[in-house]
Amino acid sequence: MDLINILLGAMGDPITYSIIFFIYVILAALILPIPVEIGLFNPVIHYAWLVFILAIGKGVGAFLVFEIGTRVRGALKKRSIGTPLTKKIVAWCERFVRKYGYYGLFIIMSTPLMIDSASLYLFSLLNPKDEGKRAMTRRWFVLVNIAAGAVRGTIIFLVAYLIGVRLV
Repeated sequence: MDLINILLGAMGDPITYSIIFFIYVILAALILPIPVEIGLFNPVIHYAWLVFILAIGKGVGAFLVFEIGTRVRGALKKRSIGTPLTKKIVAWCERFVRKYGYYGLFIIMSTPLMIDSASLYLFSLLNPKDEGKRAMTRRWFVLVNIAAGAVRGTIIFLVAYLIGVRLV
């Protein structure tokens, strides 16, 4: 049985559902290539609580990814492995992260149906740590993800409301 089926099976129990949804959001940030919006579809739990769980779970996941990315970045920089094309792609991604920083992270992480793990690892691995002001701090990285999670959940509910779909 996969995590989505477990989540859907717990829809009638708000406490169990909330715990499983929280874990699901954290895992989506770490490794799952599945958008987290599926967890917002629960008629038993108030939408504000679901958005809160989404935001806090994204914050915890972002914290873990930032720590992993910071540790792995050093090892990647020491070993300049790859083809010239790979190095150009990484350089382009580093410029993107450097240029857009927290604003880019917020916009990407606020986008509904975005896969969290890829974006978070991109921003944490390619964080220009050696450039002082331009480097993202763990604190702001997490806070931006919490805010983006709240915005993302709210967007889903607003769009559903505007098109006449009742999610909860």
